[in-house]
Amino acid sequence: MTNEKMQEQAPATYQQRHTLKTGQTLIIRTPKLGDEVALIPLMKQLDTETRFLARAPGEFNMTEEQEREFIKGFFDNENKCFLIAEVDNEIIGTCSVGRPSIQKRYLHRAAMGIGLRKANWHQGIGKKMMQACIDWCKNSGIEQLELGVVTENTRALSMYKSFGFEISGTQKHALKYEDGTYADEYSMVLFIK
Repeated sequence: MTNEKMQEQAPATYQQRHTLKTGQTLIIRTPKLGDEVALIPLMKQLDTETRFLARAPGEFNMTEEQEREFIKGFFDNENKCFLIAEVDNEIIGTCSVGRPSIQKRYLHRAAMGIGLRKANWHQGIGKKMMQACIDWCKNSGIEQLELGVVTENTRALSMYKSFGFEISGTQKHALKYEDGTYADEYSMVLFIK
């Protein structure tokens, strides 16, 4: 097998299993090549299920090859992490975390985001993904984890606050919707001990 083939088939470097209240098994893991086939329709679905994400419905337009290259970009990258959540062999969510820059003055910081299929809300999956991102930060020497959240997204705000995130500022009119209305966004930070 060539080195290129071996690299493309890199084994998952992270995998955690959790039992949900429903009795189903949740697996949070690094993606592997081939997952791009399921990730593309998931991302398109997520954009239709909430107004709280950065993209509007129809804006996710990555091809399978582009998504495959995106996944490969995380292999052996110590500055960022991309994880998927899977229940019953179906990918239902994603989370990513990474340093905003590799310049020395930014190496103590990371930013993150989470997306979860609406049918799987209220099952504790978001908290498990959040914990995986925080664990990556701790293992990577990150001192502060940052995120942005629409001020009206009370469900997410509650979860972030339960982990110790604090509001550090507000961006007025951070998002503009097709109907001409705006959404403000909180900047939040978790100082990792």
